[in-house]
Amino acid sequence: MTELTLGQALRNAVETELAAERYYRRLAAHTTDPDARLFLLGMADEEHEHAAELERFGVTVAVELPGRADPNVHLGETAPGWAHHEGTTLDQALRIALEAENNAALYYDALAGTATGAVADFFRRLVANEEDHAARLRAMIARAAE
Repeated sequence: MTELTLGQALRNAVETELAAERYYRRLAAHTTDPDARLFLLGMADEEHEHAAELERFGVTVAVELPGRADPNVHLGETAPGWAHHEGTTLDQALRIALEAENNAALYYDALAGTATGAVADFFRRLVANEEDHAARLRAMIARAAE
């Protein structure tokens, strides 16, 4: 097995964030709750910005990002195909998203643990972003249950 380079780790993370953006946009398109739709679109916008931030960071540290994610990496924020089935409830979809955000936080935390200096700090900031998303999803799940 080859060692994960910083460039590949960043590309995997970019693709993870873009997958999350697509997921949140699909959820928003399929919910009838206007508050949930706004929440999900906001999450999608944040995921898009995270992807752009990751790309910019690659430029900052002069790392070339490969053209695509490692095919052997399960992208933390990619929901399984069945999650888009018509019968999936908003609660189920939010719980899938929560699990994905938690997985992304773990991925970034692992990357932070293998890095030093500004790179480690960058990944720790991404951990905090994902933990914030998870907290907001838990709050949305609780509101939806009321």
